Amino acid sequence: PAVWFAYSPDRKGIHPQTHLAGFSGVLQADAYAGFNELYRDGRITEAACWAHARRKIHNVHVRTPSALTEEALKRIGELYAIEAEIRGMTAEQRLAERQLKTKPLLKSLESWLREKM
Repeated sequence: PAVWFAYSPDRKGIHPQTHLAGFSGVLQADAYAGFNELYRDGRITEAACWAHARRKIHNVHVRTPSALTEEALKRIGELYAIEAEIRGMTAEQRLAERQLKTKPLLKSLESWLREKM
């Protein structure tokens, strides 16, 4: 894992395309639409951020609480709990724990979301 920061004077999508022109791999970034073009050819895989998804659901839940938003927040909370448990482990250990614990929760969450939406 590595962290890299590049400044751009505006939010045009051309900047991430230029900055990451030679990169291939996994990119964890926010939901900025300027990154979308990077994922189109499959060279870069998006690792989306659960904080953004959770925040949007939380904001809806605050305005209009429902069993649906409550369940979604609970399920995302379970993912966060696993991350708290594995904090401090090696990358290999985190991967193994995520495969064992997180992957089934994500499959269940995906099925549930497809059913509800």
